[in-house]
Amino acid sequence: MIKHDYQPVPASEFLWRRTYFDPIRKYFNPNGSPTSRAFKLREKDSGQLSVDVKTLSTPEKSIGDVAKFRLLELPAQAVYDVELYTCYDPLPHNPAHAFIGGMDLEDDLKPKLLAEKAYKIFP
Repeated sequence: MIKHDYQPVPASEFLWRRTYFDPIRKYFNPNGSPTSRAFKLREKDSGQLSVDVKTLSTPEKSIGDVAKFRLLELPAQAVYDVELYTCYDPLPHNPAHAFIGGMDLEDDLKPKLLAEKAYKIFP
């Protein structure tokens, strides 16, 4: 269910998810594909997984610290396909900000399904 004050991101859009690049944290498989951990909610996420909308940003703006992070791309359609939703949520310092909603902290399946549809784009 989409929250009332938010506009849905179109299914034709692409989302960017910034994730740690650290072998200890295991956000990436040995073949370079993302693990489900890249899309797993944390307590501090308040039920909303932060992403950027591709057409509103650049890889450099979305990734921030290239030494610490990698940028994943995910079709918005993949979010809707697993019965989640994604909405625009612009912030003063990040007008491209959006979120993926509809998961809870205990959900292991939906993060796995999202990771299977995502791929690393930067750097």
